[in-house]
Amino acid sequence: MARRKTKKNNSGSSILQNLMRDVKSKTGFTKTLVNPEGEISISDAISKIIAPYRNTAQNYESFQKLVTIACAAWNATILPVEKRESMLADMRKLMPDQQSREDFTAIVKELMKRKNKLYPKVNRMIIQFKVTERRNDFHIAIASTMENKETSK
Repeated sequence: MARRKTKKNNSGSSILQNLMRDVKSKTGFTKTLVNPEGEISISDAISKIIAPYRNTAQNYESFQKLVTIACAAWNATILPVEKRESMLADMRKLMPDQQSREDFTAIVKELMKRKNKLYPKVNRMIIQFKVTERRNDFHIAIASTMENKETSK
């Protein structure tokens, strides 16, 4: 899952179009849909999942970290248990100390619970995201896979 740092004041649509061009060039995907009809917005879903923590992220860097952790938690919920544990263990290894590892684990578990509670049947993986600073707020643009209807039932 790649992330991209941008501080431009663009419209949400323009940001998403640029993100999709970036995903196409990096992944080789030729067929992409922007806000497909009948599908939830993963950007909106991530915003709802992080809502209880939003006030703790007062600047761009802390908000970007919160979104990064939320996207990792989202993807972890979709993985089979053994892959999920391996992914989270690899991420914990990146933390500088034991307290950071414990804090990371606690927030990831809480965000995973919120994802499962709010969006239990949504199994779209997040491929890439971009956080953009806009006036006194932040915008999240997310590129994800399409819904796998066979596993979402």
